[in-house]
Amino acid sequence: MIFAGVDPGSRTYEFAFVDEMGRIIKFFSVPTELVSKASSTLVKAISDLRPNGVALPSGHGLPFKRISEITNRDIFLMTLKDPDIDGPLRNFIISAKLLHNAFTVPGVIELKSVDENKKINLIDMGTADKVASAFFYRTMYDSFVLVEVGSSFSSFLVVIDGKVVDGLGGSIMPGVNSAGFLDGEVAYLLCKYSKINKDTIYTRGNWARGLKLLQILSEWYSAQYKIPIIISGNKKWEVPFGIKHNFKFKESSVGSAYIANALFGGIFRNYVNFLESAGTPIDYVRLKGWEEIISLIKTL
Repeated sequence: MIFAGVDPGSRTYEFAFVDEMGRIIKFFSVPTELVSKASSTLVKAISDLRPNGVALPSGHGLPFKRISEITNRDIFLMTLKDPDIDGPLRNFIISAKLLHNAFTVPGVIELKSVDENKKINLIDMGTADKVASAFFYRTMYDSFVLVEVGSSFSSFLVVIDGKVVDGLGGSIMPGVNSAGFLDGEVAYLLCKYSKINKDTIYTRGNWARGLKLLQILSEWYSAQYKIPIIISGNKKWEVPFGIKHNFKFKESSVGSAYIANALFGGIFRNYVNFLESAGTPIDYVRLKGWEEIISLIKTL
């Protein structure tokens, strides 16, 4: 039996294949800038290995929807972008409709183990690939703080007794490049006199500030629950705290393959309750005017 997982990184898409015992049998990466045009070739590379299950790159996440059921609205919810405009995630998902037993993965916002009060007015508590990284380490630890530092984004997840209980994602936490939290007054002025787009929130970050906040949050949880801090991601060696494991692969890609393994009866099936989820990434926003956004999405 073979199970596949995909990590949709900002610089590379990484593909991992494991067997029923969780052993890695193949791993490769492709620059993200090439994925939009090469998505059909990449899907064929997955299909050629005839995997029993494939965990798809899922952006902001959707709870275990089969590829054959994915609509334009679902693509919007995963990308929060126009579903008709080319992009690596959008193009890969469309090409992947040829795969058998391929499915989406939830983000933190959709996990039932996270208290709903923590979700109010948030979307990005940790994207689906962050859930996959946490699942990877769940196979080694029952409880831990996971700080993931990628090329652009940083995130923070807390796992207690085998369940994710909290998290903050890459559009909230300042990353190596991403801006992170956005002052409401700045947002107001940009909307009134200019505009906010993806570049606004995904560039010009204050990494020194983000790193300090990640350390404060993770050390508080670590002390409160007496749990280790794990650092993951391709920039983890730049973080001056926490435990760092030296792998030749990205934890999130192998974690995605582990999720497929768990869902289709492999050795990690006993961890499947880690992934109990429902809803969509936009279900918990309560801000005035959000009704107009919901109405727009319903037209997709």
